[in-house]
Amino acid sequence: MTQVTNHYLSWIDVDNEMHSEMLQPDQSPITLGRSDVAEVEVFNTSVSRLHLEFVWLAGAWHVKDLNSSFGTWIGNAKLQPDEVVALKQDTEIKLGNLSLWYEMRGEHETQEMFQTCFRPTTQNEEMEFSSEFNDFRVKLLFLLQENFGDNTLNVNLIKNIDSELHQLITAQEARLKEQRILNSISHILNRSLTLSELLKTSLNLVSKVLNAERGFVVLNHLNGKDHQFFALRHFDELVWSDDSGVEQDYSQALVKRCFEQNKILIIGDTEVNAALADVNSVKNGGGRSIVVIPLVQEDDVIGVIYLDNQQLPHNFTPEQIPFLTTFAAHTSIALHNSMLYRRAITDDLTQLYTRQHVDEALAEQIWQSQINKKPLSLLILDLDHFKRVNDNFGHTMGDQVLQGFSEIIKSQTRQHDVVGRFGGEEFVVILPNTDIFAAHELAERIRLATEKHPFTKGEESIWVTVSIGAASFQHHSDHNALLLLENADTALYQAKAQGRNQTVSFS
Repeated sequence: MTQVTNHYLSWIDVDNEMHSEMLQPDQSPITLGRSDVAEVEVFNTSVSRLHLEFVWLAGAWHVKDLNSSFGTWIGNAKLQPDEVVALKQDTEIKLGNLSLWYEMRGEHETQEMFQTCFRPTTQNEEMEFSSEFNDFRVKLLFLLQENFGDNTLNVNLIKNIDSELHQLITAQEARLKEQRILNSISHILNRSLTLSELLKTSLNLVSKVLNAERGFVVLNHLNGKDHQFFALRHFDELVWSDDSGVEQDYSQALVKRCFEQNKILIIGDTEVNAALADVNSVKNGGGRSIVVIPLVQEDDVIGVIYLDNQQLPHNFTPEQIPFLTTFAAHTSIALHNSMLYRRAITDDLTQLYTRQHVDEALAEQIWQSQINKKPLSLLILDLDHFKRVNDNFGHTMGDQVLQGFSEIIKSQTRQHDVVGRFGGEEFVVILPNTDIFAAHELAERIRLATEKHPFTKGEESIWVTVSIGAASFQHHSDHNALLLLENADTALYQAKAQGRNQTVSFS
């Protein structure tokens, strides 16, 4: 399958909000400016009414300055009149005090992504300042000339003053960009309610800002002993090993240290750091420079963000720690809110979704199915003769069976399927993009896995079976969530009536 690539232009406007516009090649040329006649309208006084033109040529976007008042910089080079420059991934475009980023993203990637604000700047011989700084510079030099009256001395002073002003402007622009990015990050993260969405977005954001090539988020499990990976970026599937001496693509010892010490850890160059014995060399897939960031709630480290760059030594520096500290605080607050929300929609015993959340999710999935014209199916599962388990072995054993059965369902379903407990021994599974035939096959896998799974109490094994009803959403106006549930329930009743331990699909 061909990977679809989309092209985006992103910036942080005067309202401190993140803006992102998709550039469509079939709409070329595309103008950007402060006027409403421009295809991309930007509200910033540094931007002319018609400032830039984007043109799609030879499979790439090119940019041309439209004789703007304040000029256009691509990286650190100012565009000359009528000069056309091709854009590359993560190109920074500066229009006065406004920075925009050009990005190419896969169809599945989030739009809330930033280019690094810690890119080293180079000092050009011919420095250009804003009109305010130029006015200040002229007044200052005039005062110095009045006091010293030595033209030779003034030349040296001019050079020093220009150098100091350049450093001051560069530092202030970097701090302002950091603050704007942090404000937008906070806004973005607080919109993300699901845990996986929040952590994936957070990982992508900080990776972009810090120019990290890879990363992952690992959280402490509820039992306080195990660790679970919740988000991966350009890493293959990771496994937490009890043997810390095993070399792998990341440093497990460094992550453990971050959990224990509750502080940001930076490794400038793993090739000269002998302490990291558990991480592969760079040529074997390990990182060259590494940063590990703790996520804290009530003084306890509940998670860690691990980032590395496989090419550049010292990609992460101590100067980034104030930014990372604030970023980690924003992420931790959003993570806490996400966990509270997750707890509110999760059944305590089985850790599946509650009936209320399943109802809301089903209404949303039906709407999506109608809009996208994609299939949608539903399973209702009921454990057979479950009352006998409680009567013969006690409610503690009954709870153990419910928990074990929940794990069987989760092991057979996909990440985007919605699995919930309707109450008692009845469960439901919402299957997006799944027709009735695929739903029936999945139901049979769950049924057979349950039938073969022993639930043990001491030396005694308990065996249970499950009956399942399957139904599929019909794309016509009178078919709603209630009718879909009724159809699946009718099929379940038929499975029970026919002898239990079977799957029946509604037709």
